[in-house]
Amino acid sequence: MNKYQLGVAVKDPEYLKRLADYIRDSKLGEQWQVVAFTHAEACKRYVQQGYKMDILAAQPELLAEMKAELPRLPVIALVLKLGESQEEHELHQYQPLPQLLQRLSEIHARTADHAGARKLAVDEERAAGVRVISVYSASGGTGKTALALHLAHAAGTHRRRTFYLNLERWNSSAAWLGTLQNGNGDPMGATTKEEGLSELLYSLKAQPEQAVKWLMEHRKRDTQLKGDYLAVCTNLEDRLTLCEEDALGLVDAISRSGQYDVIIVDLDSDLEGMHLAVFEKSDQVLWVLNDNESVRNKQKMAQRYGEQKWNGRFKRLSQKFIVVNNQAARIGQTAQRGEKDTITDAIFQLPEIQEWRGAGSVKLLSSPIYRAAADKLFRQLIPEGESMVAE
Repeated sequence: MNKYQLGVAVKDPEYLKRLADYIRDSKLGEQWQVVAFTHAEACKRYVQQGYKMDILAAQPELLAEMKAELPRLPVIALVLKLGESQEEHELHQYQPLPQLLQRLSEIHARTADHAGARKLAVDEERAAGVRVISVYSASGGTGKTALALHLAHAAGTHRRRTFYLNLERWNSSAAWLGTLQNGNGDPMGATTKEEGLSELLYSLKAQPEQAVKWLMEHRKRDTQLKGDYLAVCTNLEDRLTLCEEDALGLVDAISRSGQYDVIIVDLDSDLEGMHLAVFEKSDQVLWVLNDNESVRNKQKMAQRYGEQKWNGRFKRLSQKFIVVNNQAARIGQTAQRGEKDTITDAIFQLPEIQEWRGAGSVKLLSSPIYRAAADKLFRQLIPEGESMVAE
C-alpha cells in the first residue's frame, strides 16, 4: 500500500519528533509518512526538487513564506486559535494528537476528492473536443490504411493536431511510413524493441493514472505524416487479445491528453466487439470498398452480421457510417447497381492509382492526385472553421 506524504513545517523540532513518533507507532503509520521541516526554505526545496507531498500542515508564518511557490499543494494552517490565518483549512496545533490526525485525514480526503473531480472534469472537457474518425473495411486490399494515413496527413496540413492509431491485427502502416525496419528489412517491426502499444496497454491496466503521462513520453512524430503515432505491439499477443475495454482505453488516453484535435483509428477487416466499441466512440466511420464485386459482397455480409449480432445497437450506428469507394476506376458504374444499400452505395469516390496496384512497397504521399482527393474528403468530414480543441 502506498503511503500519503504528510509535510509538517513547525519551528519546534520537539513537536515534530512527537508527531512523527506517534504516527509511526500507531495504525496511522500504515497510511501516512511524515516529512518534517523547521525552515520554509527546506520545505520549498524539497517540493521543487520533485519529491512527492500530498498535503502540507504548517505554522502560519512559515506558510506565508512558501505558499506562493507551492500553489497547487493543499495546505492546512496549524494555529494557536482559529481565524488567525487566511487559510481555508485551520487546525489547532496543540490538541490531542489522535484528534489532530483525524481532522487532518478528513481535510485531506476532501481536498483529494475535489482535486480528483477537477481532474475528471478537465479530462472530460478535453476528450469531448476530440474528433474520432475510424476507417474500416470488411475486406483486405481495399486501400484502407492508405486512406487512413492520407487523412491523418490532411488533418495535419489543416493545422489539426492529429494522432494516427493503428489497431489492425497485422499492422501494415510501417510499409507506408518506411519506419520500424529491423535488420532483416522487415517493415512490420516484428523484432523491434521500441516501446509502443503493448506498453501503453500495460500502463492502462497497472497504473491507469500514469497512462497519459506515459503516452506523452513515448509517442512518435512523423514529420511527413504531420502527426503522432505509437510503435506497434512488441508482443503481438497483446493485439490478438485486444478487447473492447482495451481499445476504448487507448482512444480515451489519447483524447484525455488534451494534445489532439483528431484521432484517426485504422481498423482491420474483422467485426468483433472491439470494432463495435470503436464505432460507438467515433464521430464518423468510413467503410472502405472498391468496384470488386467480392469486396462489395463482403461488406454486405458484414452489415448483415452486425445487425444480427448487435441488432439495435448496430443499427443506431448506421448514421455514422460513410461509404468511401477507393480505387474507383469506373465511377459511373456505381450508380447502376439497382437497389440501394447503406453499406455498398458510396458517398465519396477516391481515384484508383494504377502505379500502386500490385506494388510491394508504396511511399506515402507519392500520388498528388490521391493526396488531393483525401484532402477534399477530410474537408468534407471536418469543414474549415469548425471549432476543435483550443490551442
